[in-house]
Amino acid sequence: MHRSIASVAAAIVLAATLTACGGSDGNSADSDHPKMPGISFPPGVDQTPDDASSDTPVTDPTTTRPTSGKIGDTLVLEGSPGTTAGTVLVDITLDTYEDHAQPTLDVFAAATGKRLVAAQFTIASKGDTAYVDSTGVLGAKVVDDQGQAYRAKPGQVTSGSSFPLILSVQPGQKATGWVVFDVPQDAKITGVQYSMDPIGDSFGDSKPEGHGRWSLN
Repeated sequence: MHRSIASVAAAIVLAATLTACGGSDGNSADSDHPKMPGISFPPGVDQTPDDASSDTPVTDPTTTRPTSGKIGDTLVLEGSPGTTAGTVLVDITLDTYEDHAQPTLDVFAAATGKRLVAAQFTIASKGDTAYVDSTGVLGAKVVDDQGQAYRAKPGQVTSGSSFPLILSVQPGQKATGWVVFDVPQDAKITGVQYSMDPIGDSFGDSKPEGHGRWSLN
């Protein structure tokens, strides 16, 4: 008799304990996920706090670094540091564009059936590593209304001085110069592009944030 009373008492204590823990209502989903004080969830909804969630908004870096604009706009482009450590970052502005540029010497004249166009850029180095372009600014292009792109070429126009064949802009400094292009005589040029890493473009491993475009429309 005493054993039966003890068994019943133990069962009552166990049931009370299960009820206090929320496990006696038969709902396995609730038993797996302890309820949060003051918050009610429908059955089957995961009530476990998600540590990965945050009230801090996520900012898309591309929204703070536009890669397209129009004449006079400044774009922030990032290049590859190459063999040096640090960040290659520039503010680059398309200052102006000449649709019929004139060469300073006959040797710089356009080929037969073509004309010269030229774009003036200002490049300000904002990173902690110099921006160096040893390709003669071949990363610059003009694009026509058919989507055809034309690379820069060495040359001088009467509009002003061109960039040197090896361009080096140290942190905190800037350089302004013209870039010259040969295009078909009847081509309608609609845009100007600049790539920080034209050699990397050839191998498909340049930075997407290293490309800028200005519309002439």
